[in-house]
Amino acid sequence: MSFGGFIPNRISNRTVIKTLDSMRKVQRRFHIAWGVSKKNINKNRIATDRLLGSFGEGPRPDKGAPGLLEKQNSYGDIAYGRSDMAYAGCEIIAVYNALISLGRRTDLQELIRDFEQDGMVLSGRFGTAPLAIRDHLTKKGLNVRTSLKPEEFDEIAACSDVSILTLYNDRRSIFQKIHTICITHSPGGYTAHNTYGDGVLIGPYPTISELISRINCGHAKGIVMFGIKN
Repeated sequence: MSFGGFIPNRISNRTVIKTLDSMRKVQRRFHIAWGVSKKNINKNRIATDRLLGSFGEGPRPDKGAPGLLEKQNSYGDIAYGRSDMAYAGCEIIAVYNALISLGRRTDLQELIRDFEQDGMVLSGRFGTAPLAIRDHLTKKGLNVRTSLKPEEFDEIAACSDVSILTLYNDRRSIFQKIHTICITHSPGGYTAHNTYGDGVLIGPYPTISELISRINCGHAKGIVMFGIKN
């Protein structure tokens, strides 16, 4: 086994999630980069107004509803802590897409600010701790079911209105990073949003297991799933 494959294949999902959450709590406890957050919100309001009105929103079947965010790679001008949304914003984008899918109005720059104050890992350079997603949605009054066991993902998604999945992009190497996506459910099956950050949707597929098997040529590996109900 290569050095890069050690964490995805030998370290438990629980250990990975707990480690990231511990780093999140240190960040929150000492208000690290909160000053940057205050500076970011006005800058981000301008950037999101400019970017999302042109190419940042995906198609929506229900006319008049905001589009889902599918083009993360284009969001380099939107700040997140000491990083940016193109590099480290996948968790926030997944939460935004989940809330929009549930029919809940949400403001992207305010969502960024919320996670800058409770969620960032290493000032955003390592993105957002996954358990911050659960905590944020629970505070909004949503019912969130959490599982670290991939064999439970299909059942959780089937009982949820929308799901969020954190995964290894490539189980063969941690250096291919961790990614978080929103998964919507329609009569046609499950569709993954913002999987590659280029606007291409993955799905629909009849099960979550099959959907994951289609990501990155079958090399993706699930870490944690959040099943969300209104």
